[in-house]
Amino acid sequence: MSRPITTPDVPVIVAASILSVYEAPMLPIVKVGASPTHVKEGVTLFQAIGSQPIISLLRETKPKDYYKILWSSCTATSIWIGALGYDDSLDELLRVFVLTGFGDAKVDSPPSPPALITLNEVVALYREGKLRCELGVKEVASPAVVVDSDMPLMEAMNLMCEVRIRRLFLRGKAGEFVSDRNILAFLFSPKGLKIARDAPDDWTDLRLSDIGSMFARVVSSNDSVEQVGRMVEPGRDVFVLSDHESVISRWDLVIKPWKAEKLRLSM
Repeated sequence: MSRPITTPDVPVIVAASILSVYEAPMLPIVKVGASPTHVKEGVTLFQAIGSQPIISLLRETKPKDYYKILWSSCTATSIWIGALGYDDSLDELLRVFVLTGFGDAKVDSPPSPPALITLNEVVALYREGKLRCELGVKEVASPAVVVDSDMPLMEAMNLMCEVRIRRLFLRGKAGEFVSDRNILAFLFSPKGLKIARDAPDDWTDLRLSDIGSMFARVVSSNDSVEQVGRMVEPGRDVFVLSDHESVISRWDLVIKPWKAEKLRLSM
């Protein structure tokens, strides 16, 4: 699927805005001629920028330098995602996801523009009846990380980066969470960027309650992975079990069954 891309000369502020507007998980960084690459375990990796690397950059930057880093090259906070060809198999794709730790990969087919394939496309195979899994959803669920809604934003961003999670659930608010995309959307909104320019000390001096939140859909612990996989829709891809202590993401629905050798493609 074609998605937005960026180039090394694009500043962080523009790349972050594109991520927010298009709700894109990643932007491959493409250079005219030849893009920088890296090889890991036989897989070619390409630079990309996403919400998590941007949040990591912000937490490592002093407020007085915020606006300066916003206009630095997006490569200042890039990460590496895997690349594969259009003819590669689902197993090869999922191996790339596991290798990099990101559910996004660059798909190359010169001379066409590079495409990005994500866990969204893989999870959609459940709805199409092409992906099968016999596990129960409670077997793949992950513990929900629950915090107070008045938690300082910078403390929340530190926690997200330290334990490598994308969502923080709010204590006492069943199924409600704040994600890295919610944070990015707020900070890089016109209002947020005006604060970054005029009063940088106040830009991240916020509480989680100041950031927009979302709600996970509640599912039964008796549901199967397939049942929940078929429920995934754009913008509605996070689930919690009825005890509200366990969360199910696209990664849980695909990568965990695959690693357990319980996932199969049915054509």
